[in-house]
Amino acid sequence: MSHQPKLYLDKERCKRNISRIAQKANENNLVFRPHFKTHQSIEIGRWFRDEGVEGVTVSSVEMAKYFIQDGWNDFTIAFPFYKGMIDGLKEIQNKAQIRLFVNSVEDISLLNRELKKDFKIYIEIDAGYGRSGISINKMDQIDLLVQAANDGKFSQFHGFYIHDGGTYKARGKNEIFERVEDSVDALRKLKDHYPNASTSLGDTPSASVLNNFDGIDEITPGNLVFYDWMQVQIGSCSPNDVAVYVEIPFAQQIDNEKAIVHGGAVHFSKDFIEQYSNRNYGQVFQIFDNKFKPDDGVYLSSLSQEHGTVFGFKKSIIGDHNSIKILPIHSCLTVNLFDVYHTTDGEIIQKRVLS
Repeated sequence: MSHQPKLYLDKERCKRNISRIAQKANENNLVFRPHFKTHQSIEIGRWFRDEGVEGVTVSSVEMAKYFIQDGWNDFTIAFPFYKGMIDGLKEIQNKAQIRLFVNSVEDISLLNRELKKDFKIYIEIDAGYGRSGISINKMDQIDLLVQAANDGKFSQFHGFYIHDGGTYKARGKNEIFERVEDSVDALRKLKDHYPNASTSLGDTPSASVLNNFDGIDEITPGNLVFYDWMQVQIGSCSPNDVAVYVEIPFAQQIDNEKAIVHGGAVHFSKDFIEQYSNRNYGQVFQIFDNKFKPDDGVYLSSLSQEHGTVFGFKKSIIGDHNSIKILPIHSCLTVNLFDVYHTTDGEIIQKRVLS
């Protein structure tokens, strides 16, 4: 263990997660267009390619440019279009096909004036989550957008996309089914209205547990490449599906219940779940026979920039190792804060580093 926090990756688990969802997509005749914002790594991206993935989802123009370096040439940019994207989109179009989230007639016109090559348009739908997109109750507005997309010189209407963030509040598979119902119903309604449209569902809990994908053509989950402690609590996976963790130095014991560690918000973000009658910013666990055993009631209870407080901690948990293993609450955010992956078998895997 070094004197700095390290991000660890279990390659076997990661590849198993990718293979499992790729097989599920194949069995359900779904297009699997994974979101690469979670791993942001050319090498890990190749593991998806090994499973037959051809098109991917990213969250920005810059992320698309990164993966173009490795020959990816079919991107959905899953963020609402804004004018600042224009120059980057022109650059991307020289090497790749693009699908964009465009939710206004004015932006469709702008894109058709500025871009000189064909592109496709998703209409992002809000089925009740409230983050972004057009409300499913505004069918007149949706119809106008579809018509505008198809009337454009270079644009073509492709389909409808929903990311159901409500499933992240679920606790158990039955709650996931209940919370995603509105999104699935919305996509089926749109499919009835536009039979040739592609319907896409984006969240990891739904992709992980749904078995009936009638009316859905595509899934674009990202988090499932690694999963995390939040997904365990949601019911998307088990602790032994989680493929990343952070190892942090133990600093000092404060009392019989608390310890100070070198692991703060710059390593974990400040995402948390409500657990143990408190905020849990990261779950302490141990590894036995390559299986993850969470230490019940032992967790990151508070964070500042570099410092963390582990509640329920006794030095006997780690013995002479002087380091603590933490399952992240939200792997997408935690991974984003590190420059490289250290694999559990001693390799280093590079990832995209934010400039």
